[in-house]
Amino acid sequence: MIVNPWSVSALTIDLLSAALAGATVVSAVRLIIGTRPGKEISGQGMTSQEERMYLAFWMGVVLLAVRFLAWPLFYLVLHSFISEIEGAMCIFGTRNMLPVLTRSLEVLKPLLFFIGLVWLVLFRLERFATLPKKGMRAGSFILAMLLLCSLTALVDSVASAVLWMRSSSELAVSCCTTVTDIPSRFTIWMPVSLFGPTYEQPLWYLFFIVNGLSSALLVLAYRAVDRMQSPLALFSLVGLVSLVNCILTVIAYIEVIAPRLMRLPFHHCLYCMVQNVIDAPVFVALFIVGTCTAVAVFPVWFFARSWAGMDALISVVRALLMTGFLCLTGSVLMIAIHLLVPLFH
Repeated sequence: MIVNPWSVSALTIDLLSAALAGATVVSAVRLIIGTRPGKEISGQGMTSQEERMYLAFWMGVVLLAVRFLAWPLFYLVLHSFISEIEGAMCIFGTRNMLPVLTRSLEVLKPLLFFIGLVWLVLFRLERFATLPKKGMRAGSFILAMLLLCSLTALVDSVASAVLWMRSSSELAVSCCTTVTDIPSRFTIWMPVSLFGPTYEQPLWYLFFIVNGLSSALLVLAYRAVDRMQSPLALFSLVGLVSLVNCILTVIAYIEVIAPRLMRLPFHHCLYCMVQNVIDAPVFVALFIVGTCTAVAVFPVWFFARSWAGMDALISVVRALLMTGFLCLTGSVLMIAIHLLVPLFH
């Protein structure tokens, strides 16, 4: 194990959250078994069960809050390993220390963030805005979602702890220039196939157009949600465009945005951009939050429409739509400012 303040802090948080996740999983399973259909429960037993249920729910809230904070800490620890590992020049290199485990965690963490976000919104609706006659149905569904979130958080916590314990300064790695700067890098396939060898300028236009379309759809959905009887089609379109925008933006980050902002025309490393451009962590974080909140609108409405109070549901969906709009437009504006500032020098 590479021991430094960052890795020790991350390992401690991961072990503690693994214990909390395990306890939450056990509690959720017991509650699911205790609330199965056909089982008779006395009045006192029902009160006790409701108390255990809300305890489990708030354990889930704390667990997800800890895992959300552990996501940026994960990259800070990898950054602290750069000087310790031979061949590493940025986070791209340190993630190759144990590549399969690290890349799996890089997929799992945003997945947990999205699932946890949906659960937290649904929990708020169930806690404060559930229709009384349908409260049991909502509680059972939220409990099943809690079990899914807790299991995902448990895997994330244990895998992260294993990564820190297996890290070693004796491992030699290859860094970003051997992968991101070669002509056959995988992120170049789509822009070249669409626009040809001179893809940079069209990709810039496409980046701003699709981000603008995504933001416009969020505003349209925000204004129309209370006037549409069944806005699922609009919400599914918002989610689909947001996912397309996510893929396009990641490719644009690597192919044109990172080289321009770092002033390194032939260097296409997303991790180097986050390390070397002072506000890159901010606009990348805004992009992640904006995309997740925009995509979360559809599952929140789909799952909660049958049991949540309509006024409360519309309010929550509007908050998600507005958050997505502000975060996505804020991210794009920060990048646009980077492009405009050199013009005034």
